[in-house]
Amino acid sequence: MLELLFWVIGCYVLAALSVHLAYRIRSRKRQPGKHYVLVADERQHNMEWVMRNLFSFSRRMGTDVRLTIIDRGVSEETKAIVERMARSGHKVKLHAKTDEPLQELKDSKRSHWYETDATQLMWMLQAEGIVSQADHAVLVDLQNPADLSKMPF
Repeated sequence: MLELLFWVIGCYVLAALSVHLAYRIRSRKRQPGKHYVLVADERQHNMEWVMRNLFSFSRRMGTDVRLTIIDRGVSEETKAIVERMARSGHKVKLHAKTDEPLQELKDSKRSHWYETDATQLMWMLQAEGIVSQADHAVLVDLQNPADLSKMPF
């Protein structure tokens, strides 16, 4: 009878040790953070949904996510959403772009501008210190449906 009790206690100790060991191994292999740069303008009506889903997905996957929103004329409501998310502890900030040379472009030309100017925009963000090469930032134009495939959800 005493031998059976020692077996049960031994199995319990081994199970507890294996759980703690698995937790330590998993915490060391935690995926590096990701930096998403969202290009938004006044037509964004689903900005809060995108941000909440991105942070929810990152919590579930165990990754750290930073979010920078490039202001191309976003509404006051979007600015309030970003401020509220930042106050609640999320790594999100709004970057106002004052020297926008392409404000008068029509929507038909916007996708052509994006294809040729995305690299230049990332270089400008790196020069301003918002994005670093180590971040491996992902640029997502929310008006371009093809860019939405870059989002992890």
